[in-house]
Amino acid sequence: MNSVDAKGISVHPVTPVIGAEILGVDLDKPLDEDTFQTIHDALITYQVIFFRDQDISVEAHKRFGSLFGELDIHPNDPGLEGHPEVMIIHADENSKRVAGETWHSDVSCSITPPLGSILRLYEVPETGGDTVFSSMYEAYDALSDSMKLFLENLTAHHDGGPYYRSVNTRI
Repeated sequence: MNSVDAKGISVHPVTPVIGAEILGVDLDKPLDEDTFQTIHDALITYQVIFFRDQDISVEAHKRFGSLFGELDIHPNDPGLEGHPEVMIIHADENSKRVAGETWHSDVSCSITPPLGSILRLYEVPETGGDTVFSSMYEAYDALSDSMKLFLENLTAHHDGGPYYRSVNTRI
């Protein structure tokens, strides 16, 4: 369902299950409380939100992220110089590996996993480079009642240490 608020901000779902594009917001400027609430509500409802053509500074990127809570520092990356909360991901024809090339949930192994990640693209390849998102809520809802019952009292411990140590000798 598309929606437009009084300030002209519009939210357009991109699939029936996950993701929405938000128009009418300039993320390079500080956001008022109502605008942030619209964005926050869209994130909670659609789980992934997109803003096209945003030319924002590192400071604005961090300011926007801080509206959702304290910014995390990735355990496997030193971050941008002077901005440890900002991780640069780069790949080209000479790259030996591509960050996030397998299914993952960013830093889900943390004791307190982050709410999410904010990706800002500078260069997009003409082909490839796709990022795919999935809803774990929808995956759970699709399980049979007997499988949900089986899983009800189970817990899991996600230890990212072995992976991070395998790709980063600094750890």
